[in-house]
Amino acid sequence: MQLSVLIVDDEQQVRNAFLQLLQQFCPYAAVKGVATNIDEALVLIYTQKIDVVFLDINLGGHHTGFDLLDRVHNHDFDVVFVTAHAEHAVKAFEYAAVHYLLKPVDYRVLMETMDRIRKKKETAAAAGLQHLTHTLHHSLLAPPPKIALSDNNATRFVSLDEIAYLESKGSYTIFHLQDKQRYTKSRNLKYFEDALHPHTQFVRVHKSFIVNRRQVKAYRKASQDLEFFNGEIVPMSIGYRAFMEQSGDHFIQ
Repeated sequence: MQLSVLIVDDEQQVRNAFLQLLQQFCPYAAVKGVATNIDEALVLIYTQKIDVVFLDINLGGHHTGFDLLDRVHNHDFDVVFVTAHAEHAVKAFEYAAVHYLLKPVDYRVLMETMDRIRKKKETAAAAGLQHLTHTLHHSLLAPPPKIALSDNNATRFVSLDEIAYLESKGSYTIFHLQDKQRYTKSRNLKYFEDALHPHTQFVRVHKSFIVNRRQVKAYRKASQDLEFFNGEIVPMSIGYRAFMEQSGDHFIQ
């Protein structure tokens, strides 16, 4: 796993030496930038994806590495302080530093620090992938939403994919299913248009009809209507026709 690195130090000699150590002993470290002060560091932090910041405590002009961190909120990179002053160690760890390296930096300590960071990020990445896989798996297995439709004899729990179209009848709505069964709900068509809005297969094609695009077999250009797989026909107004043609579905003409 490659680690993107930012070096923040106001001394050129130190920066060059640190670059050489990383190149020689940490080949998986990709240096994305070198900064000499807080402003330069902020630009790189907000424009580059940084995994690790090697940060000098004394940045000159009474500015410190702590000042930089105070200006970066909710950062997701690891911080390794690099300094010649051991007395700042306690405060460094208050800023959640991964390590505290004393100058001149021992290459063995640098290697150990980078290896620890890399293993931590690899573990986190593996856990994130496992969680994503688990979520997708259960999403695919999850049953589609259903709607309860009743008549005088029973209540039927119908998958949305079983609905061919909805028809407005004043303050009522008739659900036409793919098996040609019909059920009436005491809500107007606008109510169901809003309720079905998250399910993009349902499109209003007429002032009186909402159709399930997955159940449409053909758009008949001559008569300007839609034919369903169950053989039923629904009129389509000209205004809604343009909307359907832009939807990405391709109807038989």
